[in-house]
Amino acid sequence: MKKILFLLFFPSFIFGFLGCDDTKTEPMSENETIDVTKSLSNDFSTNIFKAVIGKEAEDKNVVISPASISQVLLMILAGAEGNTADEIVSSFGKDKSSKELLDKTKAFNNWLDTRSGNSTISLSNAAFYDEPSLEILDGYESSLANNFQAELVAEDFSNKKEALSSINGWVDQNTNSRIPKILEDIGSDEVMFLVNALYLKADWENGFVEESTRGRDFTLEGGEVVQVPMMYADRGFSTFSDDDLVAVELPYKDDSLSMFLIKPIDGNVNGLILEFDADKMNEILGKSINKRLMFTMPKFDVEYKNGEVRKNLELLGVNQMFTDQADLRKMATRSNLAISRLVHKTYITVDEKGTEGAAVTVAGVVTTSLPPRVDFNSPFIFVILEKTHAEMLFLGRISDPR
Repeated sequence: MKKILFLLFFPSFIFGFLGCDDTKTEPMSENETIDVTKSLSNDFSTNIFKAVIGKEAEDKNVVISPASISQVLLMILAGAEGNTADEIVSSFGKDKSSKELLDKTKAFNNWLDTRSGNSTISLSNAAFYDEPSLEILDGYESSLANNFQAELVAEDFSNKKEALSSINGWVDQNTNSRIPKILEDIGSDEVMFLVNALYLKADWENGFVEESTRGRDFTLEGGEVVQVPMMYADRGFSTFSDDDLVAVELPYKDDSLSMFLIKPIDGNVNGLILEFDADKMNEILGKSINKRLMFTMPKFDVEYKNGEVRKNLELLGVNQMFTDQADLRKMATRSNLAISRLVHKTYITVDEKGTEGAAVTVAGVVTTSLPPRVDFNSPFIFVILEKTHAEMLFLGRISDPR
């Protein structure tokens, strides 16, 4: 009987505090989802976001971490051969190679490990394996260490209590004790867990005055108008607009890190998502100008869980690693390994301070004429971008900020 390699993908995101939600994601029926297959581009981050959005209700808040998903997928790539490896490489775009992808990941992880700044970006990887039944190859162990700085931890999965304590303890430590447990059990055919945790903590460069936050109208996807707490600022922003969208940059106290809020001109946020890709993000970065705005955006916190990342990856052409044809021969001495499932959880809280307890004071500049208004008072998308490496740490759709 074929043994299964269980892969757990778990990114965690923190603004002030972090929690988890064990409720299952309910996929939409086929006639309710948006068709993303014709809008895929040569970019993994926006493609996986489109694939996830295509399986979720149009009025649901969705937050994913493309950076963290790619880390796990590339850890699999490091142990893959043949068509299994080719499918993973192709999902990252045309004219890519395994070596190029792993080298880029290594450079990014090394940079994160040595960077300095006012924000915290911590990306941690680990592989927990059942030592009695799985012998990890030296080459795979070296690749995990060199490219991902991943810990390799030998366990005895027959002693489930101790193995679970070890895995959950690692999760607890690498999420700053915000998530003390991720696994409840280990299946009889599970022989390895690949785990990723992404922790981000940052203050706004220019925060929002709490006294200026008040209930304002927010128009939901279906046209219903609700009251939500909206933050307000009258100051200079880096902004971009064209016939399709308006984008505003909100920098953190770190030169390389910003949140971008992006809103469709016609109000169709899902249409905007279908057209959004790395080229559009680069255009926003390259053509933004600084101008004074009267700006509003909602406070929001979102918990999101996706237990169907496998289906999302299948839309990008990644199929074989989930079947008995999986070729993961570079991982271990045994050849009968496959990926059973992937789980993705995120939590994000955005408020006036940006993160826990930071005090912020903002002075407005008075001019003789009113500046333009930009109100994020209907569904929008956001990108948290690490600009040095053009890495999308988080990408989300806010449909209902309540």
